[in-house]
Amino acid sequence: MQTYTASQTFAWSREQLFDLAADVQSYPQFLPGWIDASILERSDQRLRVRQQLGLQLLRQPFISTATLQRPERISIDSEDGPFRCLHIEWRFETVNPAQTGVSLSINLQLHSRFLETMAGALFNLAAADIVARFGTRAHQIYGPEPA
Repeated sequence: MQTYTASQTFAWSREQLFDLAADVQSYPQFLPGWIDASILERSDQRLRVRQQLGLQLLRQPFISTATLQRPERISIDSEDGPFRCLHIEWRFETVNPAQTGVSLSINLQLHSRFLETMAGALFNLAAADIVARFGTRAHQIYGPEPA
């Protein structure tokens, strides 16, 4: 199983950053390669989502389940579509009263070892890019980072 991680510190609150990460249906608006994300089922602590990534090697829809522990953590799992195992973990930690640390971990195993090898370099870059794009999205939604 391949693991990809990234983290960054932002000046928005844990709640604000958690809400952005939990708003899966908006991913296609600001994350390149996300073609579709539709909520199939929703409760206070769980989302079941049909998604499609538009990566050249992985262009299949898949269903994932997200467990929401607001505002600390989002855990996403799938064994659907091209994934033998997909586990994504978002963590939101207060660094100090004015800053939140956001970390993203992607654990991935595909049905095809060939595709897994090919996708590896892409996901390694993608983790850092995803976190950075969430910062850009937060700026668009909440305004500039408070000083």
